[in-house]
Amino acid sequence: MKIDIFNTEKVNLMKKALGAYQKQNRAIAQNVANASNPDYQRTSTDFSNVLKSVSSQANLKVTNEKHISFSKFGGEGTDPAKKEGTVDITREMAELAENQIRYDFVSQVLGRRYRSIQTSITGKIR
Repeated sequence: MKIDIFNTEKVNLMKKALGAYQKQNRAIAQNVANASNPDYQRTSTDFSNVLKSVSSQANLKVTNEKHISFSKFGGEGTDPAKKEGTVDITREMAELAENQIRYDFVSQVLGRRYRSIQTSITGKIR
């Protein structure tokens, strides 16, 4: 049996999460850039349907009541780039900060994963 250590379920889930956070960052940047335009409608990203499909593929389970509950997210088939009204710059900056924290966390976890593979191959610890 061949095992691809770079394409495990968890690694692929982390890669997809990074992609989602990048898209969210672009949407927020677009909102901030157009905050002074009165005709601009705020762009929002909703990845709840992506999270649901990915979590079912990765067999994620809720083992603690503080874990993410899928009922917290919107319904099926939500538009991942829907328009929501005018831009509130305070809201955008808060969402940007939260998104950046999530992106940093996932990139650190993925980096640790790759460093552990490197250590296993080379036998050297940095």
